[in-house]
Amino acid sequence: MLRTATANYPLIKAKRLQTQALQYVVKYKQNGLIPSLNASYQVDYATANNITGMIYPQYIMPISGPPSKGNDYSGVPGSAAALNLQWEPITFGQRRAEVDLAKGQLKYGQADENLTLFQHQVYVISAWLNYLLVSNLIKVYQSNIDKSAFNLKQAQTLVISGLRPGTDSSSFHSEYTRAEMQLIAFERQRDSTLIALKELAGGKLPAGLSVDSSLFNNLPVISLTDTSTADHPEVQLGKANITANELALRSLKKSILPRLTLWSTGYGRGSGIGADGSVNSSDGWSFQRYNYGVGAQIAFPILEIFRQKPLWKQQELITASSREQLAQTELHLNTQKEIAASNFQKAVQSARLAPQQFHSAEYSYKAIQSRYKSGLINYYDVIQAQQLLFQSAATMKIAYYGAWRALLNEAAYSGSLNLFLNQYGK
Repeated sequence: MLRTATANYPLIKAKRLQTQALQYVVKYKQNGLIPSLNASYQVDYATANNITGMIYPQYIMPISGPPSKGNDYSGVPGSAAALNLQWEPITFGQRRAEVDLAKGQLKYGQADENLTLFQHQVYVISAWLNYLLVSNLIKVYQSNIDKSAFNLKQAQTLVISGLRPGTDSSSFHSEYTRAEMQLIAFERQRDSTLIALKELAGGKLPAGLSVDSSLFNNLPVISLTDTSTADHPEVQLGKANITANELALRSLKKSILPRLTLWSTGYGRGSGIGADGSVNSSDGWSFQRYNYGVGAQIAFPILEIFRQKPLWKQQELITASSREQLAQTELHLNTQKEIAASNFQKAVQSARLAPQQFHSAEYSYKAIQSRYKSGLINYYDVIQAQQLLFQSAATMKIAYYGAWRALLNEAAYSGSLNLFLNQYGK
């Protein structure tokens, strides 16, 4: 059931896909070491009022000015093609910080996926226990109907023989009808729990799903070993959140460091204006000159630190907040784990007493039924004893269910479902 649920549930699939997407973010940041290589081709129609020569157009604005004695506003065509390579081999730790941040976000995504998976498994087991309880209570109700049918038949026989008044037959028939109505109500509840279980299984229940009654014949064993919540998926998510926030702060601080950029280019240029100033528009569509160039540039964002400081402070506060959130999570889990452990012990103690109550009610019912047949008591005592027997049988099922459910709660707050599964499988 758990394998089917974890394989088919859409939310778990969504979390798994989100984690896979974060893996590609890490690869993208690692690919920052790869240089960029751009090929371009352009045609233009513009005036000739520009100084010739080459300049790398970053951080330094290109300068235009009069190459001739006056402005000439007549346009001529031009064309150019270039292959430009740009590489930043040294970023003084910026690239590494971005990669580490992406890895931290990936770990957070993985922790979120693990928490979703863990919580869903708890929901599935809880729904399965609910289904088992209702299904076994239906058996108790069916047994109660069988007893009501027997008492009705017995009363009818005694009425016919004149040993009991006719009202006894009507009273037992009313009790039989009430028992049937109770059974219908529980069958409706069973169908609802099965539909809820089907949703948690991703819309399709595994083949051969059967009701297991062994759960109501055995009680879980109280473990004396205390378990820590340090490995709880919710705690791991909180720790991953802190790490991601710390790496985000580190990445912000690294962003003010300089960058070294290496570049090279090779290009061809065509112009409709000759070197002597003559205009020949057809020359603008082909290349007359070919050039290459290499260069290096290091840029220092001198004042960026003053602009970034508020962001640093914001991220520091976010990181501090995530630490407090983790402390709150640990406090809540430890408190709930203690409560769950106490509830589990009390639930097991209560469940151990339930069979005694059932056997006493069963003995009482058989004795009263025999006395009714002998004419020593009236129908009301039989119905009351039957109700007590029915309630005792149902209480025993509920008590056993409560013990296993309490064990599941303790496992859920401890962060290890093996506390439940290792005993449930025995």
